[in-house]
Amino acid sequence: MQLSDYLRDRSISPHDFAKSIGVSKETVRRYLAGLRRPDFEKMRLIADVTDGEVTANDFFGIAA
Repeated sequence: MQLSDYLRDRSISPHDFAKSIGVSKETVRRYLAGLRRPDFEKMRLIADVTDGEVTANDFFGIAA
């Protein structure tokens, strides 16, 4: 699942999601726009916070 879909489906703002993974709102905006990919540590946090619904594969377009 794409991060944008996860946030939209759960009505989570980029700002709130950013706080939950310890990054700025601008960083999440860049993730959403495809301008930046999370590093390994942030990828693990994203997977944890989303209960595995958003994974590293979703950022790289790799089918699971």
